[in-house]
Amino acid sequence: MTDILLIIIIVMMAYMIHILKEQTGNDKKEEKKISYQKVLPEYLNKMCEITLKEPLAALDMMFSAKGVLVDLDEEWVMLEVEAKKKKVLKMFRIDNISSIKEIL
Repeated sequence: MTDILLIIIIVMMAYMIHILKEQTGNDKKEEKKISYQKVLPEYLNKMCEITLKEPLAALDMMFSAKGVLVDLDEEWVMLEVEAKKKKVLKMFRIDNISSIKEIL
């Protein structure tokens, strides 16, 4: 009888740990989103390199893009990239940004 009770307690503890890990993971994702929204205005109208979490093949951006940060809002970033002697505007979500650095 005590063996069954012990197994039930172990399963319940594993389930509780799993739920706590999911909750802390969601909190960290939202913290990152908020931090980039606060940091990005510093790079407005400056040459910078933005590294993405996932490649965007539709925008011809694999993992990073270099250009001038033209505009931004709560969700979107607009980057002006020079490609083949033309200036192209590319827009992508702030959620997709993994890092940003200024190019001098």
